[in-house]
Formats: sequence, C-alpha cells, structure tokens
Amino acid sequence: MRNYSYSDKFINKSNEILNILFNIKSSGRDYPADENDECNLSSSNKKLVTNLMRVNHSGEVSAQGLYIGHALLAKSTHQKKLMLNMAEEEKDHLEWCEKRIKELNGKISIFNPIWFTGSIVMGMLSSFYNDKNALGFIEETENQVTKHLEEHIKKIPKEDLKTLNILKKMKSDEERHRETAHNFGATELPKKIKKIMKVAASIMKFVSFKI
Repeated sequence: MRNYSYSDKFINKSNEILNILFNIKSSGRDYPADENDECNLSSSNKKLVTNLMRVNHSGEVSAQGLYIGHALLAKSTHQKKLMLNMAEEEKDHLEWCEKRIKELNGKISIFNPIWFTGSIVMGMLSSFYNDKNALGFIEETENQVTKHLEEHIKKIPKEDLKTLNILKKMKSDEERHRETAHNFGATELPKKIKKIMKVAASIMKFVSFKI
C-alpha cells in the first residue's frame, strides 16, 4: 500500500476542492414553466418580474456557494453527500431563474461573484466546528428563503404562470431542504446570528434588484 507524502495529500485535497467548487451539476429536472405560454406583460410588470427573478437568481448563486462551503468542511461523508445533493437541486433553481430572465430579455446581477465567494466563506465558517451547526445554518437559511419566495409569489402578476410555477417549485424544494436539515439534527442558531443573516440577505436582495 502506497504511503502518501504531504505534497501528495495536498494535491489530492486540492483536486477534491476543485471538483466540489466547479463540478456541481444540476439534477436535470424539467423546467417548471415548459407547459405555460408566455403572457403579455405590461412594460412595468415585465420590469418588475425581471428584477425579482434577478434577485432569486442571485439567491441561488449564494445557495451554491453556501452548500459548497458546507461540503468543503463537512465532518462526515454522509454530510458532504447531503450538501452536494442539495447543491444539485439548487443548481436547477439557478438554471430555471436564468432561463426565465433570458425569456424576459433581462440580465443577471453583476455582483454574483461577490455573493458566491461570500457564501462559500459563510458556509465554511458555519461548518468549522461540527455538522450540526452547518445543518442549523441550512435550516435557518431555507426558512428565510421560503418566506422570501412567498413574498415574491404575491408580487408576481397572476397571469404570469411561467414565473409563478418556477417560484412555487423552488419554494417546495426549499421547504424540503429545511425539513431535511432539521430531521438530521440541526442546531438552532442564536437570535443574533439569525438577525445578521437577515441583514446580509437584505443587502443582497436590494442590490440585485437594482443591478
């Protein structure tokens, strides 16, 4: 059996990190809006929907970073697999949001690299001590995201079934992720941490809505 040197171990770990960072693939589920025809939105409503979906797209960019950060410092193979499986479903959301934005002739946020990088750091920090802390972070994140999607669903024009079906499916997935984290023993976060998370999310949403 080969004895690995420190350099070998470093290279192997580096390759593993790169694979996690850049090899997340979507689960390949169908686009929820495929069966809906495009509706005739007014210019103001079209702009509103585009801006809201840009916010959701940035949120999914952040979700990718968050789950990747959790996976990088996961303390067990099961935890890492769980995080990467969730990341695949979040990648579906990312692709759906981007496709809808393109259908509306809109653009994604120029700040997405910042949201992605910051979320990786947050994911790693929340996973530093143990897996249950990471699960607690996931549970609270998905709880806040679910409420956020509920607000967006109310704002979307009723005739825009394409966008509504996308958001409803995303909301269903986020609720399931929250329940999964809870069932696997998530540690409830302190109120101060929850408040910081809300403030950070509010900044991301405000900026992404504009640019």
